[in-house]
Amino acid sequence: MIVDDHIMDNTTYVLVDVPLMDTNVSGLNNSSVDQLPFYNFVHGLYLYVIPLISILGIIGNVCSFKVFVCSTFSRHPSSIYLSVLSVSDTWFLLALFLGWLGSLDVRFSESGALCMVSVYVTYITSFLSVWYVVLVMFERYIVVCHPLRAPSLCSKKRSGIATGIITAFAILFYAHSFFTMEIVINHTGKRTSACQMIDDDINLIAVITYVDSTITFIIPFIAIFTLNVLVIRAIRSFTYRHVSRHEKKYYSPSHNTLSKAQMRLTVMLMVVSIVFLVLNLPSHGVRFYIAVNNLIYNPNITLFLTQQVCQILYYANFAVNFIVYVSTSKTFRRSLREPNKCGTLSFVSCSSAMINLQTRQENTGI
Repeated sequence: MIVDDHIMDNTTYVLVDVPLMDTNVSGLNNSSVDQLPFYNFVHGLYLYVIPLISILGIIGNVCSFKVFVCSTFSRHPSSIYLSVLSVSDTWFLLALFLGWLGSLDVRFSESGALCMVSVYVTYITSFLSVWYVVLVMFERYIVVCHPLRAPSLCSKKRSGIATGIITAFAILFYAHSFFTMEIVINHTGKRTSACQMIDDDINLIAVITYVDSTITFIIPFIAIFTLNVLVIRAIRSFTYRHVSRHEKKYYSPSHNTLSKAQMRLTVMLMVVSIVFLVLNLPSHGVRFYIAVNNLIYNPNITLFLTQQVCQILYYANFAVNFIVYVSTSKTFRRSLREPNKCGTLSFVSCSSAMINLQTRQENTGI
């Protein structure tokens, strides 16, 4: 989950949806913090990197959604998971950008409604994004390891049902944020507007936090890691059994093996899941260290700032999938150039830089 403490010059906006760092910046000595080089570095990251991640990520996710819904790529059952993943990531980045605006202008953070909605959205989208990745990898596991059952188990209808169940659970489970969060205005010193947990519910919040950490990281991490290992082993076994050392081409699906197109799609989706693990692990690792050492209410400024750097990596996870798709999938790059097949539905155009990246990758034959 997002633990986002924005530290700015004139206004401190603190958005905390789990109490792992519920010390708030006001609990730290800001006058001394301003003189720390590490603080200045983190301050600069939040000031410039957050909007960059948000804006470019939203553009990339919209382009990805166009491919998964309005091109020949939509024929793959996994396109359903990838399209809703793009939607979920986009909503998270919108909430992140609003939080960044709130750190610059207190008017954005004084609205209790905006606070509650932002926290609710980040709760839901954080959960959905990770579980959509799990569903993607489970679908790949079925296709690679159980190809005979894939046509029945990996249909678009079943993908839609799985997506609906996960989404409905998130909407209902995280409704607690409307009852456990409050807006707090501090008029002493720098004007501070904070959206934070209600102290009276601290025990309930602690339980929710541990449950949330379990279902948004521990279980998905184990599932994604295990499924990746199983898929890699299956691919290696397939290669040794069916691919000649001198003739590196794959048999067709009619022989109950992987087609070349399926293999490429599998590689792309595996890279997506691996990138997810790499970008999520630092943030969750720091949070786990804080919880184990009972440092929630005994802040250490270096640890606090380290967590903020790890959070930026966490945020980047919601913005990099388009780059992964373009870099690893020829099918995605080809679909990206196809005319829009969604009628009057319009989309944000990809930037010329992204198109150039796509062209360079195509020229290299990746």
